[in-house]
Amino acid sequence: MSAQFQPSPRPFDERLLQVGEHELLRPVYTLPLHEAKLAEALEKLGIPHYLPVKKAWSVFHRRYKDKEYRYTREYFRPLFPSYLFVKVTEAERYAVLSHPSAIRILPVSNTNAFIADLKLVRQLEQIAQHQELEFHSTLKEGDRFLIECGPWQGVYGWLRKRDKRFLWQVEIQCLNGVVQAYLDPSQYKMTRVES
Repeated sequence: MSAQFQPSPRPFDERLLQVGEHELLRPVYTLPLHEAKLAEALEKLGIPHYLPVKKAWSVFHRRYKDKEYRYTREYFRPLFPSYLFVKVTEAERYAVLSHPSAIRILPVSNTNAFIADLKLVRQLEQIAQHQELEFHSTLKEGDRFLIECGPWQGVYGWLRKRDKRFLWQVEIQCLNGVVQAYLDPSQYKMTRVES
């Protein structure tokens, strides 16, 4: 069975919600379809982590002796593709980043708010076991946005295209014109604004 498919959801590790003085609770951005591989590696290292999942089904068609058979297989996929959550010390942080599936550990501005969001994610995961949920970012192609942090803070732009390399092609408003650029959406907070 492929590592991105899980036979069942793993139990939630309550240690995630008890963040000490020298510990960080952070989302980890992974390679596509590598969330479960990284979760398995973290399990072996004893690092508290959380990979929220949702139910999915595969439909198979087989032909045997001129008869067609159809069957389904239930499995679990990540609720948030390319993301999982970890609680690490500074030393464990490097162990996470050294795994080939991990791309980066994302910053969190307010740990208490992030813990509240994580509790909401747990509720969403429980709902996803009984009904279909799909996570979408708030920005769609063609939307106008304001960048709220980083070197582009306060700049308006338009989302033109979501690239396959997990970059967004954007047009940034500048000097009565626009500049085309590629941005990594995990590095900026972008809020949709009305045109």
